[in-house]
Amino acid sequence: MNRRAYLATAGALFLAGCSSTDGGETTTEEPTTAATTTTAATDTPTPTEEPTTTTESTTETETETPDQVTRILGLAVEDLDAAVEDFASVAGDDGGFHDLNASIPFSFEDTAESLYLARGHFNTLSQFDLTSAQEDRLVRLRDVFWFLWWTGKTHENSNQAFYRTNNAVSRLYGEEFSRIDTQVEQIDEALAPARDTLERLTDETKAENLDELTTLEPADYGRKVDSFEREFGQISAFADDILSFRNAIRRLQDGFDWYLGEDYGDASRSFFRAMSAFEDVNARVSERDPVAAIAERSEEFVCLTDAMARASEVLDEAATAGDNDIPEKQPDLESEAHEAFEDCDLVAEHFTFVADFFEELPDERA
Repeated sequence: MNRRAYLATAGALFLAGCSSTDGGETTTEEPTTAATTTTAATDTPTPTEEPTTTTESTTETETETPDQVTRILGLAVEDLDAAVEDFASVAGDDGGFHDLNASIPFSFEDTAESLYLARGHFNTLSQFDLTSAQEDRLVRLRDVFWFLWWTGKTHENSNQAFYRTNNAVSRLYGEEFSRIDTQVEQIDEALAPARDTLERLTDETKAENLDELTTLEPADYGRKVDSFEREFGQISAFADDILSFRNAIRRLQDGFDWYLGEDYGDASRSFFRAMSAFEDVNARVSERDPVAAIAERSEEFVCLTDAMARASEVLDEAATAGDNDIPEKQPDLESEAHEAFEDCDLVAEHFTFVADFFEELPDERA
């Protein structure tokens, strides 16, 4: 056999075998490449992350407005609580909301800043869409606002009634007896607006809404209203006492005049009527548990009317002795009456006509 021809044939067969082996390896590697491509596609984050981003954005938009409304409502509560504290501070460093009374000067405008701030927050909320729960809370807070508003106005008005009461007593103590009727009328006139604002308070507000505050509770509502009503009732009653006291003094003065003129029968009747009138005023004032607005004046009236009633009774006896032609008994009875007047220092301090009477008494009786 030709050697060249054999080698050529063997080489061809060898190359054919190698080509067959390489083709098999190439076929088995292709699935691996496809798998890699599938994995890469699966790991891509974009399709799964986009919905998450959209959800977060939507949630923030939905919750922003309710949170803002709640915050503003909270600020309104803080302002209303501050208003309560502002009112209490008028009663003094150690005072409280219920320590404020008609005897304490009160200027509404000087203490209303916090109320005006609360009202500003209410106006701001008109720009928002409130839920029904938020709207209900706003209604309750507005109710609390008006409770405090009318409370402040009523305190201001009641202080004017207190001022008029003191003015009437000052006129009485100044022996300006002809002016007492007008002074008492002015007390009633000052009480009228106080009663009006209290009526607005009770008609337009509700006790249960005070639960919205941290400084007050529903029980404070009734306590405040009762305090106002008690003050107004007692101030009005004391105005009548002032008038009755003046009338008793006039009877006493008439008795003095009749006695000095030696008309002892008329003097006796005048002293008896004076005694009865003083006793009536004393009984009414003594039985009263006075509010702060009239406490000091009530104590003074108890002292004055007691002394004047006892002195009038003794002078009635002295006048009766003179009317019965027993003049020798009169000096001792006059001295006893003088001592009864002196039992209350306020008699000499405020009513000079009493001392004048004793100075005009004759040293001797006919």
